[in-house]
Amino acid sequence: MAEITSREYAAGMDAEDKLSMYKKEFYLPDHLYYEANGLGPMSRRSEETLMRVADEWKNQLVAGWFCGKIPWFYYPERIAAMEEGIVGAADKELIINGTTTTNIHSVLAAFYRPEDRRTKLLCDSQIFSSDRYAVEAQIRLKGIDPDDALVLAGGSSPILDEDELIAHMTEETALVFLPSVVHSTGQLLDIERLAKAAAERGIPAGFDLSHSAGVVPHKLHDWGVDFAVWCNYKYLNGGLGCPATIFIHEKNFDIPVAMPGWHGYVKSRQFQKLPYFEAETGAGGWQHGSPLILNMAPLEGALDMINEAGIDAIREKSLAMTGYFMELVDAMLSGCGVSILTPREEASRGGHVTILHAASEEITEFLDSGSQMTDRLRAAVMDKRESGVEATWNNQVRIAFSPLFGSFEDVRQTAENLYLLLNV
Repeated sequence: MAEITSREYAAGMDAEDKLSMYKKEFYLPDHLYYEANGLGPMSRRSEETLMRVADEWKNQLVAGWFCGKIPWFYYPERIAAMEEGIVGAADKELIINGTTTTNIHSVLAAFYRPEDRRTKLLCDSQIFSSDRYAVEAQIRLKGIDPDDALVLAGGSSPILDEDELIAHMTEETALVFLPSVVHSTGQLLDIERLAKAAAERGIPAGFDLSHSAGVVPHKLHDWGVDFAVWCNYKYLNGGLGCPATIFIHEKNFDIPVAMPGWHGYVKSRQFQKLPYFEAETGAGGWQHGSPLILNMAPLEGALDMINEAGIDAIREKSLAMTGYFMELVDAMLSGCGVSILTPREEASRGGHVTILHAASEEITEFLDSGSQMTDRLRAAVMDKRESGVEATWNNQVRIAFSPLFGSFEDVRQTAENLYLLLNV
């Protein structure tokens, strides 16, 4: 059997890859691309749906609202329905709308209802910066000091302790808002367990799925998640500026919309311009204003491909890729000062791997430049190695391989490139 570090070993895995045919559907750079968790590349299907909708605008003008292949008036609902199987949502529980941050403001404004002793808003200690900005703003809008109400839990380690999170779901907690995958570490949380624990304590729970949607299957409806938000430009490959998605569980369809707008009005009477807002049933009522049709159009083609490939097959390959990379790190890079921060257990691993190294800034620059070796980078790495600087939890490098446009040879080559940089 070939050594795992050999091209033959990677080639054998690629030969058995059921998703390998999708790589040719993407416009990819000449170098390896590690930012599937930052911005997915354009696919030919996304280009086709974008150009079709642009052509509808060009030739139909305002008539496109009702005469397009998918009438623009119903476009957010129709595209959102394409995500139902990916995240496990029921009919009317999804809508494409706004940005992730504006959607966080919207759902928190509605679901964070401090009353009597219940004033705390529970988040994780690794909370993404933009999420925290929104959380603190919504707490202030309720007339409460975030220093008193925001609880950041999960333990002192970057790897969150779910028992510790649950322990903070107390009689003082008004809302739980957590990530599905921790952006910094790649840790996948047990959403089902956490949502159930919150529900048992009478606490609504929502999640930010930005680092899992499109690479990890979910069952939001069956798990009883109250609400969720996520962006569509990472693993879902919807393109820069692509509108985000809101999930509202059907048990919460009667909760008043916090940020109403004309496009969230009951569809059959929307153009009557009535003075009092009446929300459309389900997540559709959470739309703010006119939908960003052109920005949404690439997502249509991307979701067509993802649904064709199947989210379970995508997850299977993603786990194989991240697991393979971890094996290569152990075999090739542990002697170069590299350690793995991401949990090794498949059930606790998202779509990317976070490694630690004292020269994390240099490694990031190296990967972003297409693994271009320079004397300056080599010298910087050597200086840190000779000075004996040790990596801390802040010396993180996040590497994401997409199951749709990545290969196992890409994974192997990544490890080899890092070895060439660090073995100085």
